[in-house]
Amino acid sequence: MTLSISVGNSVWWMVIILCCTVTALLYLLLRRKNEEQKRKAILIIGYAIMVLFYVHRILIFRYDAYVSLYGNGWKRILTDLLPFNLCYLSMVIMIIGAHLNNKYLIGFCFYISSIGAVLALVSPVGIFTDTNLLQPAVGIFYFLHILVAAAYWNTGFLGLVKPGKAMAITSLFLLNVIGFLIHIVNWLGRSAGIDYMNYFFTFDPDGSSVLEQFWEWVPVPYLYLLVPSNVFFAGCTVLLTLLYQCGVFLRKGKVRTFD
Repeated sequence: MTLSISVGNSVWWMVIILCCTVTALLYLLLRRKNEEQKRKAILIIGYAIMVLFYVHRILIFRYDAYVSLYGNGWKRILTDLLPFNLCYLSMVIMIIGAHLNNKYLIGFCFYISSIGAVLALVSPVGIFTDTNLLQPAVGIFYFLHILVAAAYWNTGFLGLVKPGKAMAITSLFLLNVIGFLIHIVNWLGRSAGIDYMNYFFTFDPDGSSVLEQFWEWVPVPYLYLLVPSNVFFAGCTVLLTLLYQCGVFLRKGKVRTFD
């Protein structure tokens, strides 16, 4: 049995609707819990995401489209097991942030990681589009990113963090610091002969239509992400803050200032 998914088709729209549905259901399930219960629930989901990540990493080496494109040598396996892509690195940041109750680390996941997950759903890399959603590696890829988006959005919507200007600026700063460090990791890996190392897509778009558009504007590794991604994520932080304020207004009849 096949369930073909490609950007814009009915199956893809079902995935997008499912993402919104899971986000809403998680909010409804936890909204009446106290802050500690909400934090523990998000922490449990963070650990579930970590388990699913490694299940996905194992299954992907049985995915013919992946193996034919990238191979399955020990170097490839090693680099794929390292959680250095945005959505997967964020699971580590979220777990640390939830354990320490660090609002800025959790805020990074609310502002940046959730949008990264949505980008992965809206503009997946080539091997995860025009393919069978029921293929285990493909299905888990989409489910993982649905779970990331739903959980991390709800850190704000459930009140675990209070989005505002300081948190937005801190999140953008962390994104740039992490992005630069990851680019150095990619550069070192490529210098050592691992020429496909491309965490955070700092060297090339790898088939993502959104990133390919950025590449057309600035066809230089790392720099093609620097300005467009900052503008994009800055706009998203404003949008998410407004959504958060709308939620506060609907619940309490007042709007927080963007501070």
